[in-house]
Amino acid sequence: MRKPLVSSVGLLLFTFSLWAVVQQQDVPLEELLQNSEQYDGQAVSVVGTIQNYRERVSRAGNAYTTFRLEAEGVSVNVFIWGHQGLSNGQKVRVQGIYQRVKRVGRYTFYNEIEAWRIQILRQ
Repeated sequence: MRKPLVSSVGLLLFTFSLWAVVQQQDVPLEELLQNSEQYDGQAVSVVGTIQNYRERVSRAGNAYTTFRLEAEGVSVNVFIWGHQGLSNGQKVRVQGIYQRVKRVGRYTFYNEIEAWRIQILRQ
């Protein structure tokens, strides 16, 4: 009896958290970078133009996509699992978790958003 209640509460909290992120306002990239400590580890929504778009496959066989998101002369790195079928020059909204410094094995990444959603916007 207790297990279904815990699962239901967990699902409800996750759903509410996801809804709050989807409803949040976009953060200008310049503000994100100027206040990077404040946003570190937080869910963000940002808008910009795709540059340096790459679709790759890891050694383990997992597809992923990376690119630079640029707006008003500043940029952040974006990582998302799977191939997204996007291209350089597209204007998009990216939602995900921002990290000032992210370490993966022997690699270090700076100012990166691990995205869970990318929405194509009109040019």
